[in-house]
Amino acid sequence: MDRTVQLAQARFVIEEIIFRYAELLDSGNLEGLSALFARGAIKPAVGEPVKGAEEVFGLYSTVVKFYDADESLVPYERGQCTPRTRHVTTNLIFEFDNAVKQATVRSVFTVYQTLAGRNEIVAGGRYVDKFARTLQGWHIDEREIIIENAGDMSRHLNG
Repeated sequence: MDRTVQLAQARFVIEEIIFRYAELLDSGNLEGLSALFARGAIKPAVGEPVKGAEEVFGLYSTVVKFYDADESLVPYERGQCTPRTRHVTTNLIFEFDNAVKQATVRSVFTVYQTLAGRNEIVAGGRYVDKFARTLQGWHIDEREIIIENAGDMSRHLNG
């Protein structure tokens, strides 16, 4: 297959994974988000890296704050709560190896949170993602989260 076609196909799939992460987190679906990291790891902005779906689920279910429809703080329960956030990911820059089997993608994110009728930017920064292509397709190997613009995250994250 022509390398240009491989690159275009790879970009499409990788973009979907990156955007799906934001959608799953914002909709309060940690099971789906964690599945993205079944073969991968997250290096959070603070703390030790976590690897695999189970560890990622554990991290997000304890660090992220979740709210019910009345905006009351509640423990995570799929379909019953969300973090009331919107993660916007932009400025994706792709770097592929020659065989189009590995990629590094740098991007910029902004996190909005809406509570009590106020929509505020609570964080901004960069993701540095590493992807790999196997016989099963593309998957995320590692996501590094770098917070460069910390706002008031007290209603978004614990600790």
